Amino acid sequence: MVAKLFDAKYLDPYDHPPSYASHQYIRESSAYRYLIRHGLDQHIPRFYGSWSTIIVDTQGRQRSVRLILTEYIEGTDMAHLRPSDFSPNQRKDLLRQVVEAESRFYTLDLRHRDLVPRNVIVTETRRVVIIDFGLAFIGRSASDIYDFDDPEDLLDGNYISPIVRWWRAQDANDEWALSGWITWSWNQWLVDTWSSDIPDITPAMLKWLPSEEREKPFFYHLFNGCDRTSPKWYVAYKDQMRV
Repeated sequence: MVAKLFDAKYLDPYDHPPSYASHQYIRESSAYRYLIRHGLDQHIPRFYGSWSTIIVDTQGRQRSVRLILTEYIEGTDMAHLRPSDFSPNQRKDLLRQVVEAESRFYTLDLRHRDLVPRNVIVTETRRVVIIDFGLAFIGRSASDIYDFDDPEDLLDGNYISPIVRWWRAQDANDEWALSGWITWSWNQWLVDTWSSDIPDITPAMLKWLPSEEREKPFFYHLFNGCDRTSPKWYVAYKDQMRV
């Protein structure tokens, strides 16, 4: 079992106000309960509950201290694993689990907002477990998208394919890009892995893509005359060009 404490005493006051610990506690405990209620507990540690108490210091000052209890996961976070110890196929399977879990969270309108290698634990059986929901938020935001002409229609409650939401620009420089886990053509892998999503990608979903990425051959071809309901469409497309 893991006890995670939220105590403002141990925060750097220059970086975070005292309320930051309380906000993280509320977000994390709410996220666990929300995911469990919606049947997505297979992607997270078991959640045993949350508690609050008041502590009085030696000078008589009171402060709130909060606690969350979760399952201890036997494993190592991806930031402390060596990608070179895993074959390309094993790494792809781990990333597939990460992307699938996050996509399921987002379908329920939950945004993790800190899904980086250090917050993904890999067990000995190579199961992926997502942790640290202190920045999580229930509800979609206009900050998720790149099209501010229509910021109100965020397709709440709808599944949006990883082909769109996890698509990467060539100059991507985030923690996943720098982690060493991804050594293949990421966008091509997204399209290959989630090709069954292609018939259901709509123009309204493209707002999750930077405008310059929407002009890439894959998305241009997607909305210009092809029959995406045909099972042979993607096979024929792959023969013509690569992502």
